[in-house]
Amino acid sequence: MSFTESFASTAQSVMAFGVDSAAVAALPDNALLAAHSLLTEHRRHSDVYAAFIAGEIERRSSREAGYSGLAQRSGFGSTEALLQTLSPVTKVEAKRLVSAGILMASTPATLWESALASTLAAGSLSIAAVDAIRRGLGPVADAAPAADLLAECERLITRAPSVSVDELTREARSARDRLDEAGISRREKQRRDNRYLKRWVRDDGMYQGSFLLDPEGGQHVFTALDAIIAPRRGVRFVDATAAARADAIVADPRTNDQLLADAFVEMVRLAVDADPSTLFGTRRPAVRVVVTEQALSTPDGHGFIEGDSQPVSRSTVDRFICDTGFIGIKFDRKHQVMDLGRTQRLFSDNQRLVISVRDGGCIFLDCTRPPSASEVHHINEWVRDGGLTNVADGVLLCRHHHMLLHNNHWRIIRLDDGYWLKPPRSQDPEQKLRRLVSKSALFAEMRT
Repeated sequence: MSFTESFASTAQSVMAFGVDSAAVAALPDNALLAAHSLLTEHRRHSDVYAAFIAGEIERRSSREAGYSGLAQRSGFGSTEALLQTLSPVTKVEAKRLVSAGILMASTPATLWESALASTLAAGSLSIAAVDAIRRGLGPVADAAPAADLLAECERLITRAPSVSVDELTREARSARDRLDEAGISRREKQRRDNRYLKRWVRDDGMYQGSFLLDPEGGQHVFTALDAIIAPRRGVRFVDATAAARADAIVADPRTNDQLLADAFVEMVRLAVDADPSTLFGTRRPAVRVVVTEQALSTPDGHGFIEGDSQPVSRSTVDRFICDTGFIGIKFDRKHQVMDLGRTQRLFSDNQRLVISVRDGGCIFLDCTRPPSASEVHHINEWVRDGGLTNVADGVLLCRHHHMLLHNNHWRIIRLDDGYWLKPPRSQDPEQKLRRLVSKSALFAEMRT
């Protein structure tokens, strides 16, 4: 079946479901999900046509054409601006369409870009997925061997249908860092060089500003501010004093934005008024670098700031170790550590640290909540199963998925090859297990 025939067939199948809310409401669950899948396929095919058209408009609006170009004659300075008028797309979406159209219409200079162009033209992947792979791998096109780039590109193309675009972007960047580890320090410096904080006074007397921070600085600021509004995000506090403070924050009439604004001002006041002889560090935001022992043994090794997928250079790792020391955690090949035993109901700070480094955030399917917004879940319940309070039987879950697990009777089980999600029979009569993987960028890199 040709691309055009496939497109027409998909469109016809989609329309068969009807377009009014009553028709959709009458669909059984399996038909509803099937309708969504068909619409997704239809959108993917129509986007390919849109990209071909956008690429041709760009060709006819080239710089060489000057004011006689198609976009210019239509009164627009660029193809993207014209596309935004022709269809309800954002500037970013318009740029993606143009970029995809050019990729398919031209003869790619590299093997990996040629593979992407063929996949896109066949309608096998969405434009967003192709764009994620292209942008993720692109910066190392001149530094990595062509065969290695093609192999990584083909692997990502295979992975794309089973992961979200955000996850695909992270995997593409991880692939880039594996192929060009020497460039990690350069990219880290570029991110730091891009940082800024701008501020001005508005006509109405209000003070306004904006900032852009590199991952290390951003984690310090965001971790500190996240702690302020954590009670409103459902994070539970067991300590009586902390629980009372949390209740006060929840009951506070200020909005989250107002709380953050006041907290930011208060942090600046405390820093300015502090005794210069005071050594800061005992209550600094918990920003950690995780790194393998192997990386520490090589000059070009790298680590990750916990909660961020961008790698940091060996020099940054060394600076963190010099400043705060380090805690060694030994993992086996199954990413497990030694048990600490059934000595207490609640996980200790050290246990939470280990689990946080291992899981990298909520490990539920496709969840992106960081460790700071997650809780430790006993996969074998303390009372019902006689579960142990040890690292191997604890996993990170955000508040939402922790409640979903208990309320909807999902289970997480640990097998020799890792953790698996077991749905209830009401959701899946066969209770097919679904693999759960660490969200840690460090372990994601080790898996590939």
